[in-house]
Amino acid sequence: MGRTNGRAGLVGSSAWRASVPATIVGPACLALLAGAGAHAQPSPAPTGSTRDAAKELALKIAAPFTVATVGDIIEPQPLAREAPGYQQLIGVIRASDVGFGNMESSLIDIDHFSGAIAGTEAPLAVGQAIKDMGVKIVNHANNHAVDGGIAGMLSTDAALDAVGIVHAGTGHDLAEARAPHYLETAKGRVGVVGMFAIDDVGHYGLNYKMAEATYRVRGVGGAPGVDSLHLTDFHVVTPEQLQYLKTIRDELYGPAGDPEAFGEQPNQVKLLDDWYMAGDQPGSIHYAINPDDEKDILQSIRNGKTYADFMIATIHAHETPLVKTIDHGPRGGWGNGIDHTPADFLVKLAHDCIDNGADMFVAHGVHALSGVEIYRGKPIFYGLSNFVFQFGIQYGAGDDVFANAQKLWTLENPANQETVLATSRFEGGRLVEVRLYPVELGGSQRPLSQMGIPMAASPEAGRRILEEMQAWSKAFGTVISIENNVGVIRLATTSAPTPSRQ
Repeated sequence: MGRTNGRAGLVGSSAWRASVPATIVGPACLALLAGAGAHAQPSPAPTGSTRDAAKELALKIAAPFTVATVGDIIEPQPLAREAPGYQQLIGVIRASDVGFGNMESSLIDIDHFSGAIAGTEAPLAVGQAIKDMGVKIVNHANNHAVDGGIAGMLSTDAALDAVGIVHAGTGHDLAEARAPHYLETAKGRVGVVGMFAIDDVGHYGLNYKMAEATYRVRGVGGAPGVDSLHLTDFHVVTPEQLQYLKTIRDELYGPAGDPEAFGEQPNQVKLLDDWYMAGDQPGSIHYAINPDDEKDILQSIRNGKTYADFMIATIHAHETPLVKTIDHGPRGGWGNGIDHTPADFLVKLAHDCIDNGADMFVAHGVHALSGVEIYRGKPIFYGLSNFVFQFGIQYGAGDDVFANAQKLWTLENPANQETVLATSRFEGGRLVEVRLYPVELGGSQRPLSQMGIPMAASPEAGRRILEEMQAWSKAFGTVISIENNVGVIRLATTSAPTPSRQ
């Protein structure tokens, strides 16, 4: 049941690769799975190949199959609570075939680790505690992956390997970080591709470039780190405001000459290192996905699905549709000037991933809930907030917590102290039901030592959380009923899902 990656196991075994007919996906796909990355030049499929791509990219598990998904896990000490509210949630994850979450704790040998101990680092025993929750697959591509430097990232990967938790999104180079990884289950093989969104401005752009993995090219380079999806931020303005900005640009620096030669389109301008574009939602941010990154990631998903029966695509993303200034409103998100609407690029990315073979798309990072979409018969979770969120209390703060209003606001903000545990049930290769279990993490209602620990929500809080999920999901045409303090999305089982695009 262990992790397999570009260096060992299913993908890394040269004997296994040699035994796979190239007609399954072609030599280029085998090169990617071997760790060459999508930089490998595509080769034409061998003449006479009879593989049906639609069948290869379909969900291949016919037996009843359930995936439990949660958001961010920041767990400074191993949790083993006997509280009924905690055990109720853990029982749901354990009863599923696969439990998935976002791994934001960095696992190190506290007594012997020679790097810096800061951020989200936690003892190695937390790995087993997370597995005991029922979590079998995690994304590790996120901004906390390198809290202990590259040494801490690799220590976390090794610790997860040791307890049999499959992880994706990090590696010794970009080919490994971007590659699909696999979990063997009794009902079929589950693949996962993990990524981290890095925009070109702001806290989550400039500060995390050190975390990026790079490809090894002709035996040169290959930095360890995370699988990054690069984004360009465009501040949306009115057409009139855009013209003013172009006038300012020309007055400061002279006419731009041929703007398109520098990547500027007629409805765009770059001024003082920031991009602006005309649009119908002034004040929002449009994020343009780096096409090379997306091409390689989608190829990894597509290739991985040919060797898997079920594929999860997942991203850690802090980007929001609004200008990123801290919102102190009662339902604002954590440090993001938040809106519970996903950034525009997430919708495009989720659809593209499913079109290329993903059976589920899971986003996390904003530390706030967002809506659920059913796209082509596949579930998309645009924001699952936190599941374990004991951020900032790992080893005791170096300052006076009570005097630090910002720290307390971060921990107590209602948006990151409530979430849902989602289960997706498939039968006959089709999604038939999604269930949303409301979760409370405590907020200011609990002592600080007990905040951030998931408990089944009370009926009153549960209904409020689920009604909010109904509202946020309505924009995607998703209907959620509330039954016994659980949100339920039911799908018709008579129609087959639309096949992936070719």
